Amino acid sequence: MTDYCYRHKTTETVLRCGQCGKPICHRCLVHHPVGIRCRDCAKVRPIPTFDVSPSFYLRAIAAAAAIGMLGTVVLMGLAFFLAPLLGLTLLYLLWLGLIGIGYVMGAGVSLSVNRKRGRGLQWVVGVAMVLVFLAISPIVGLSLNSLFGILALGFSLYIAVRQLGL
Repeated sequence: MTDYCYRHKTTETVLRCGQCGKPICHRCLVHHPVGIRCRDCAKVRPIPTFDVSPSFYLRAIAAAAAIGMLGTVVLMGLAFFLAPLLGLTLLYLLWLGLIGIGYVMGAGVSLSVNRKRGRGLQWVVGVAMVLVFLAISPIVGLSLNSLFGILALGFSLYIAVRQLGL
């Protein structure tokens, strides 16, 4: 005896939900640990780690802004006080400092959102890192016209975004 799917009225099926008994087609079935279910009985929802609500985005933005401002102030202070002493070596230290800000920003945002992950969080951290780079680049001499500037931005973005990756 063939029935028609309760959602797709023109699709014949012999399958039924293991819980409620509704006829379901192959497009509607959900594999569940105890058999096949309809979408209503399976209660399909995202994994909690990837279920990021707007409040978590606000927390991520606040954490990224705070870490970015603090990192910018620290790097500018290093550039101001150490420039007469170190000269060209300072550029390498600032390069590593920017990568360090990327690591701290990724870890800090991850902690602030209870280790949640997602593309939106990666965008928040990525945009924050670009803003930090743009804030310090004219002062410390890193720019996108130089190889060190491109590498510093690229590495810091990779390290920051990777911590919130999928």
